[in-house]
Amino acid sequence: MASENIRKLAALNNKADSEVLHRILECAMTDEEAGFILALPASPAELAAKFNISEKAAEEKIRELARRGLVVRSRKGYRYPRDLGTLHDNILASDRKYIPAGIEKLWMDLYEGQKWWREVGESLAAFGAQVLRVIPAEKSISPKIKLLPYESITAIIEANRDLITIRNCCCRTGARKCHHPLDVCMQFKGRAEYDLFRESGRKVSADEAVSVALKAVGSGLVPTVTNISVMAALEFICFCCGDCCLVLDPIIRLQKVTAVLAPSRFEPKINYELCNGCGHCVPRCHFRALEMKPVPGHSTMKAVLDPDKCVGCGVCELSCVPGAIIMELTRPPEFIPEKIAGPSAIVHS
Repeated sequence: MASENIRKLAALNNKADSEVLHRILECAMTDEEAGFILALPASPAELAAKFNISEKAAEEKIRELARRGLVVRSRKGYRYPRDLGTLHDNILASDRKYIPAGIEKLWMDLYEGQKWWREVGESLAAFGAQVLRVIPAEKSISPKIKLLPYESITAIIEANRDLITIRNCCCRTGARKCHHPLDVCMQFKGRAEYDLFRESGRKVSADEAVSVALKAVGSGLVPTVTNISVMAALEFICFCCGDCCLVLDPIIRLQKVTAVLAPSRFEPKINYELCNGCGHCVPRCHFRALEMKPVPGHSTMKAVLDPDKCVGCGVCELSCVPGAIIMELTRPPEFIPEKIAGPSAIVHS
């Protein structure tokens, strides 16, 4: 049976009686550490007095817990993450040496076995705002079309060239349901500084960041950012898949993609005269927007798009050898809002 401290932490995540979460917390920390975390937020002096340690020891303990993803920064100081998704992301985005052995399986037991994925998807959709946005694979867009800065991977990277970090994707680290690259999660500004503080990410040059982005998109991952047209507000680029992503997987399963994720300003158009029916594009689409179907006037099956499911990522275009798919600009610049339309905490921490 879980200790009182572990149960109190689980209660902060609204899962006081979840035996799986108890096991996750027991795997991640000792009972003594759980008691220390419950005392937060508090100053090093307050912690020193409470636990009969030096202020320096209290500061070092906070930093250690932050490296392990067990506490997060807040306006009042470091504290335990009450949002379970934040706890998941912070633990699994930590440097490999800080991730406890076996904790990935425990998270999946909660996600699949206890149907946590459904809770995640429903809570994301309940915000009632598209706080994330797809940006297109740049190689899928005709060079004749000039991308806006905040929908261009290279422009976003260039604007943040002074400080860029890359860390392992927390979702794929935990789920391991696909073979896409892990080391692609890109952070800028304050998020990058926090990565370095936590030792969870490595600093890279703008050139290396572009190379990583090309590798990620080339493998079929979908680039996503905060849904806002202000460059200064873009602090990350996630490269997501529909198998592992703690955002995409639940909303795809619940068919609530458009409630959370805004599409890019582009949409693929398929030339049936050029489509040879190979079907390579169909499994590349994480959103199941493509299907091989008979088309009037053609003897072979063709790739047919469901525009209601498409998010305009361009991944399908990259896989189309005969060049039958063209990404067309279908939405105006004002389609991308100037303000975040909902709680920014929805995005990966």
